[in-house]
Amino acid sequence: MPRSAAEERAARFADFEHAMARTVHERLAHGLIHTFRPGFDDGPPMRTWASTAAYRQWCEENLEPWLGYCSPEKFRQALAESEDKDDAV
Repeated sequence: MPRSAAEERAARFADFEHAMARTVHERLAHGLIHTFRPGFDDGPPMRTWASTAAYRQWCEENLEPWLGYCSPEKFRQALAESEDKDDAV
């Protein structure tokens, strides 16, 4: 059975109060998740580039488009390919 607006507000406030009762350490532990980032997490711990252009080129060649470090054109192309795969299924 759906809740009324007042019941929904009360439930959300109860969730908020429960979250605020946590310590900062607990909030950080529950609020942050680790996501493996291919190209960043599996390489050397420190990288440097001579220029921003060199960094952007490295990102284009080595990182997945969903990470957001690629050109808009590459992202659009990856999105179109993903939609084509979804249509084929």
